[in-house]
Amino acid sequence: MNGRLPQPHEARQLCRLRSLRVQRAREQVARMQEQVDQAAQAVQQRGQRIERLRGEVSALRHAIVGALSPVLPRWSSVAVAQQERLDDQLERQQFALHEDERALEDAQEQLQQARAELTRALAREDAVRGLAQQAQSAHLLAQDQRAERDLDDQLSALRRVATP
Repeated sequence: MNGRLPQPHEARQLCRLRSLRVQRAREQVARMQEQVDQAAQAVQQRGQRIERLRGEVSALRHAIVGALSPVLPRWSSVAVAQQERLDDQLERQQFALHEDERALEDAQEQLQQARAELTRALAREDAVRGLAQQAQSAHLLAQDQRAERDLDDQLSALRRVATP
């Protein structure tokens, strides 16, 4: 601003621009929060799937030792195949959980960046509002001073006319 205050209308325009930037920053924070919520939900759901698979693996192991033991020689290949299938699914789900957790961390980081940008935008908006108030005050003061000078000039002119 090169040392001078802007005109009041310029300052109001700056305030409007800063307000728009704050609005955009708030919208970005809301979008990032939604992504964090979705990523957290994905992690939770993935964890539930893993727990379900662990339960199935445990149930199969108990069945092999218990109820299936009399017929195990005939069905051993099926039991082994089922065990391998469940182990594979569990491993895949654990890997996917790791990926989901990484996505959650990324989303949380982006949310923090968006919040930091919002904080900066709010600070800039406050600074511009202060500048606008200063500009308005300076403008009103200048108007008052002009009016006083005009009044003094008119009084001086009247005194010159009135004094012989």
